[in-house]
Amino acid sequence: MTVLVTGATGFIGSHLVRALAAAGQSVHALVRSDADLGPHVMVHRLTDPFTTVDDVRPDVVIHLATRFAAQHDPGELRQMIEANVTFATMVAEATLRVGARLVHATSAWQHYEGAEYSPVSLYAATKQAFVDVLAHYEAAGLRTAEVCLFDTYGPGDTRKKLVWLLLDAARTGRALQLGTGRQLIDLTHVDDVVAAFTLANRGDLDGKRLVARSGRTVTVRDLAALVEEVTGHRLDVEWGARQDRPREMYTDWAVPGAATAWRPRVELADGLTALWRAEFA
Repeated sequence: MTVLVTGATGFIGSHLVRALAAAGQSVHALVRSDADLGPHVMVHRLTDPFTTVDDVRPDVVIHLATRFAAQHDPGELRQMIEANVTFATMVAEATLRVGARLVHATSAWQHYEGAEYSPVSLYAATKQAFVDVLAHYEAAGLRTAEVCLFDTYGPGDTRKKLVWLLLDAARTGRALQLGTGRQLIDLTHVDDVVAAFTLANRGDLDGKRLVARSGRTVTVRDLAALVEEVTGHRLDVEWGARQDRPREMYTDWAVPGAATAWRPRVELADGLTALWRAEFA
């Protein structure tokens, strides 16, 4: 099978292309700048997706490229819409033209409190805008599968999100100023996320949504306590020093998805311990 991955230099994408190549797939990556993704991944510099898709003739396109911002400023509007809606639509158009399948990533933040659509942020709204655009292409014959993600973590993560901040603070002793800590977070290890996309890649999910989440929510305070436990270092956290963002998850919500064979395998404590030992200790 020939697979083309957008966003292949990102956190999830870089893990996915290596896993697909290791499984014997013919893997191509569409990237904005030069990247070394291993000897078995063919890298294509982005000119336009039509040219690359026409040249590669993939069986599957896995679309992961995105522009994320939990909170945006006006200067980011154009870039976010161009990345999450315009570019994504071009990928869908190109995929349909060559008769390939499209696997795409969505966010649980499109579904505040479990609503079918209630975006927590402009980022989530632009992700949903592309889902709406896909309805046109699906009616025209494009086969699609959706993988919906909650929060993710694991080795090689350069995004410096909450897990990274806590582990780095455990290593350096640096003080952190956080919100109330009452927010819930559901963290899925990148290996489990890769397994979800690998399942979707096989074609068993056409027209369906796979929700890839651990299903074990913890409060931010409990996460900090777990980091202290696995690292053996006490954190210097000033709780309530910052305001919580609007529409955080204070009660767990479910996003409906298809019943599949996918199950999360990496327990949070085990994943944090391995990450601490590999990159922070």
